[in-house]
Amino acid sequence: MNRFSIFEKVAIQSIEHSEEMNLHPFLSPEPPSTLCSSIHTLGLLHPPILKRLTPDRYQLICGRYRLRALERLNFSENFTVALVLNEHSSSRQVLRYVLEDQQLSGTLSPMERAYFFSYCLKHIGIDSTIENFPSILGDKVQDHLIAKSLLLLDLEPELQYDVHAGKINEKLALDLLQLNATDRLALHSLFQELELGGGKQKRLLTLSRDLALQQEKTIASLLLEHDFVAILSHTEMNRPQKAATLLSILQKKLFPQSNSAEEHFKKCVNGMKLPPSCTINHSQAFERDEVAVTLRFETLTEVEKRLAEIKSLTG
Repeated sequence: MNRFSIFEKVAIQSIEHSEEMNLHPFLSPEPPSTLCSSIHTLGLLHPPILKRLTPDRYQLICGRYRLRALERLNFSENFTVALVLNEHSSSRQVLRYVLEDQQLSGTLSPMERAYFFSYCLKHIGIDSTIENFPSILGDKVQDHLIAKSLLLLDLEPELQYDVHAGKINEKLALDLLQLNATDRLALHSLFQELELGGGKQKRLLTLSRDLALQQEKTIASLLLEHDFVAILSHTEMNRPQKAATLLSILQKKLFPQSNSAEEHFKKCVNGMKLPPSCTINHSQAFERDEVAVTLRFETLTEVEKRLAEIKSLTG
């Protein structure tokens, strides 16, 4: 034990709930049923962390779900063991406890990191943050990385939750912040409805944003058009089929000439009635007229046997 903290038996009603160092304001205030069940069965395995305010009053620092679970269970004693920081603990010391407590559950999520940085800047400033908590930034201890992380706090709570849960990666979340709130929420609703992974989320964002700009309308209004509503309300398609169809229509609307060229190219290739071992591919986006012909052979020996023919075709 160190001079900053001590384990004590504390009356639950003497603890003041506080959001001052909460790394999860985007989560439901109700504790998970699994936590309540665990505490009911096994007791409190991980005591909350408090800061003493007066000899008989305490401020909650870490363990909001644990404390609420204890309150919901209505233990007859109405007491809990807690790790209590003394009233003279500095903001830097309190922040260190917050970080260590959270890291017991694993690496900080992008949202936990963003909220932690926000409390650091509020209480100790950016220079002290970099000096005292370099491990959060990894090998790149730079001011702009903290500023970039803090941008995530501008996301709506439901998006913050998905970033925290790993359903939306940090880079895509920052891209979503370039949109207005209505468009951002419209896309997020589709991410959830179609259960899109990271690659398809990015493609949906890019295609819908570019098409909306091209047509001078918002993404939200674009997605309310008949073509898209018909796909989402289709009763016979499953989620992957709806996602593939939606992305395909966006692609065709955004690049009508390219899609027309693609259809013409496929028609010509199909008309050649090539064997399965032969494929023809065009250049990317038809930037050049040249095509690539691929011949597939079962073995190198087969290639050697047909080498003269191949040379005559390419000569």
